[in-house]
Amino acid sequence: MMKIRFAIGLRGRIIAILVIGLTLSHILSILVFTSEKLEPALLTNEQQVLEQMVTAVRMMLEISDESQHSILSAINRNGLHLKITRYLPGDGKPPPHQNDEPLRRRLETGLGSTGARVVALFADPPDWNHYHGKFHHFLFDLELVIIRFMHDTVMEKELHAWIDLPTGERVLLQTQLTENHVPLFRHATLSVIIMTGAIILFAIAIARSMTKPLQRIVDAANAIGEDVYAVQLPEKGTVEVVAVARAFNHMNRRIQAFVEDRLQMVAAISHDLRTPLTKLKLMAEFVGDETSRVRMVATLDEMESMLAATLSFARDATTLEPKQPVNLSGLIGAICADMTDAGHTVFFEEMDRVVYPCRPLTMKRALINLIENAVKYGGSAQVSLLCEEQRFVVLIQDPGPGIPEDQWDNVFKPFFRLEPSRSHDTGGVGLGLSIAASVIRDHDGFIRFVHLQEGGFMTRVELPVGH
Repeated sequence: MMKIRFAIGLRGRIIAILVIGLTLSHILSILVFTSEKLEPALLTNEQQVLEQMVTAVRMMLEISDESQHSILSAINRNGLHLKITRYLPGDGKPPPHQNDEPLRRRLETGLGSTGARVVALFADPPDWNHYHGKFHHFLFDLELVIIRFMHDTVMEKELHAWIDLPTGERVLLQTQLTENHVPLFRHATLSVIIMTGAIILFAIAIARSMTKPLQRIVDAANAIGEDVYAVQLPEKGTVEVVAVARAFNHMNRRIQAFVEDRLQMVAAISHDLRTPLTKLKLMAEFVGDETSRVRMVATLDEMESMLAATLSFARDATTLEPKQPVNLSGLIGAICADMTDAGHTVFFEEMDRVVYPCRPLTMKRALINLIENAVKYGGSAQVSLLCEEQRFVVLIQDPGPGIPEDQWDNVFKPFFRLEPSRSHDTGGVGLGLSIAASVIRDHDGFIRFVHLQEGGFMTRVELPVGH
């Protein structure tokens, strides 16, 4: 069976815990309070009920009708409510086959000299649905659970007694457990609604204050993912939040130091290798065989180009260039114009000013590498800039064969070359696309390749607007 899991954030869990916990606690408190009102009636035993009935009959025979109401209220003060129904002679017949003979005899013995005769008496559970509906029945059952937990013996039944008075009148005496109980539930329901609303508002405020520091940590982690030199996380808040912020900033500083150490090491190695490489080139000039000398010089020139490219990349990476708003359309137009002046066939579709926050020098270098690749391997380049939803897209098209699809991931690896020759003009050193991909990733973008159906190849550079 498939399990469905709902992704509930920490804020939602805090709200749920507070609302459910406090609401249930409030409801339980109300049930305990109202059960205290009901408890005297449930703990009244049968003998006490029968004595109340005897008192009620004597009251009807000995006291005037005007005074009976106050006397009845006094009888009902302990929580067990006695209801009296009067019938004309011949009316008020009890249900057939419902008579508890031992109880009837006990009540009739108690009436004694009053002359009243007990026609029938039986006990049955109260009809809650008839009195106050299913909801009250449910709440009453909860109260019974509470009362049973506190007491061993509970009387959960109502008595019905049909009595013929000496005056010829027939009365029905009924004990009721809930006559004055429902208003308590009505007030309790309103109290629960108000209390729950207040708890929800309180829980939302508490949850927001508790999760806000976590959101700052998430934002800082995303910022560092885009730029390892991003602003550090503020060390403020609770003791736990401050501890996390300090650990996070310490980790970020170690990452910065690690990256800088590696890049500086690469730059130092590349720089130090240039001296012995120059000596080798001088020594190669004295090689007697012309063919061998040319091949050795070509190999050393290639190594020098690789070292120069590596040194330039490491130098740029260790130099922190701040991001600033740049006219991206103007930047691309200037690159294309410079390449056209250098004799290359490059076309650019001019468009309105497009402001994009980036590192201008590194972004320019990445775009130059991509456009130069298109010119070098395709003969010409068609460059365009699009403004799509939440991103800018730079399209670089050329009529060449492009990059085989199975090599799309490999071309971004440093010093990887598709062209097997060792010529600078056809093969390069294999760092151009690697540098371009690193720069675009630094701007939270990515590079895609597309083989065009009509022929040719396209490089698609996507740069998010809100990076």
